[in-house]
Amino acid sequence: MTGSLSDHERALTARVHAIVTLAPDTLLVKVLPPWSVDRYLRHEVSAGVVGALPPFDFRLVGGTVARLQDCANLRAPRDFHQAFRLDYAGSPFRQDMPVLHTMEFPAGPTDRYVVPFGAPTGPREPAYAMTAAALAAGVDPNSVRTEFAPWPFTGTGLTAGGPLALPEWWKQPGVIPVGARIVAHTARGPLPVALWTASTWTPLDSR
Repeated sequence: MTGSLSDHERALTARVHAIVTLAPDTLLVKVLPPWSVDRYLRHEVSAGVVGALPPFDFRLVGGTVARLQDCANLRAPRDFHQAFRLDYAGSPFRQDMPVLHTMEFPAGPTDRYVVPFGAPTGPREPAYAMTAAALAAGVDPNSVRTEFAPWPFTGTGLTAGGPLALPEWWKQPGVIPVGARIVAHTARGPLPVALWTASTWTPLDSR
């Protein structure tokens, strides 16, 4: 993606994260892998099973996130699938999933987040050019990370979601903030599933 941009286009794209920033009370969205939801709700802490099940701690969250306000047009699972580009290699997500779960939570300390600039796997020069464009645009240098990853990673700080593309951040794994909630998304809309109250997930009445 970044390799196909001109210098001017890189500069314009980089400005997004100079304008769109995080504050401690910014509400974020993290798409949850299907295997993680029940593990959160049963308060699992596990070393996992090599080659079968990743390690897990129900008190932690991390990884790729977007602002809740930027997800306002995402209704059904297929919308989240496109916006977050959940079709990466080895993905547990499908475009036709009947339900997709997210976790919504306040950002908390903003030094726990970085913007993944760079390029898909390939020549490294476009990645360094994108990082340089971000710094020249005024993006906080402490939030810039140069990364090389397979497509659909774009390296622009935006997902490859086309008309549903989102500014993205990567969150260092950390304790889930008070007030977080797990939400189920179906073709009929969102349904809150559970609320985090500092030490436990409390199921919500879904009626």
